[in-house]
Amino acid sequence: MPHLVTHRPRVSNLGTRDQASSSHKVWETINAFSYKLGGLTFVGGSIFFFPALSEYLLAGDWLFFAGSLLYLLVTGHDLLEVIKYWRQHETETFSGYIEFVAAWSYVLGSALFVVGSLCFLPSLDAVLLGAWCFIIGSVLFVIGGLVNILQVVEAPSLLYMQLFNLTVALFLIGSALFTVASIPYLWDLSGAVKTQITAFAAAQFLFASVLFFLGGVATYYRKLVHEELEVFCHASGLGTMFIRGLQKEISQKGQLGKTYKAG
Repeated sequence: MPHLVTHRPRVSNLGTRDQASSSHKVWETINAFSYKLGGLTFVGGSIFFFPALSEYLLAGDWLFFAGSLLYLLVTGHDLLEVIKYWRQHETETFSGYIEFVAAWSYVLGSALFVVGSLCFLPSLDAVLLGAWCFIIGSVLFVIGGLVNILQVVEAPSLLYMQLFNLTVALFLIGSALFTVASIPYLWDLSGAVKTQITAFAAAQFLFASVLFFLGGVATYYRKLVHEELEVFCHASGLGTMFIRGLQKEISQKGQLGKTYKAG
């Protein structure tokens, strides 16, 4: 599943107001590994959705549930981080709204996946409800990704922009595949047709889950590039021009907006 991608400095440790604290990078790393672990559980869960492994479907359901919980924790943390950051950097620009819309879309989508995963459990047998949860959740992921990609012009470097595009593209394609793969579960199928359609849907789940995992890898690599850029800027005497440029621009625009309104 997608989660927030942003170019600005992250304040991932929600327990400190010190933006320069090294603990933020620690929390970013925890966030990244949690996301990748969630991706792996989705890959494993998708395998058990193939008809040939239907006797292990329960294991697949629980793996989906565990992965969805991990994604919900990651996206929930992202949302809290967004709220914290923009409370400390109040502006009247569009950047903050982009992050809020994207973060809320990802959280709501992840929550629906948690519910949907439980609905697929044989003991509950609420496949129709589960399918709708997956479909609506996936659409929310697509919406979040489309909003998130509006930030591409704010990338501090070409490599960073390319990684941003790659990450969001992986998330969007994966979300679209989950949407399409969930639709057949709304139908009342039987016999050979059901087997074929279910196998096709499982293949889409699997491919989408791999894309989500790769998106997590790309996100972590972006983090490393971010750190390298920061080191380079300090070493070259440029300060954090590339990394902090967006923050300064937002602040300036915010001041201009306030001046305009006051006038």
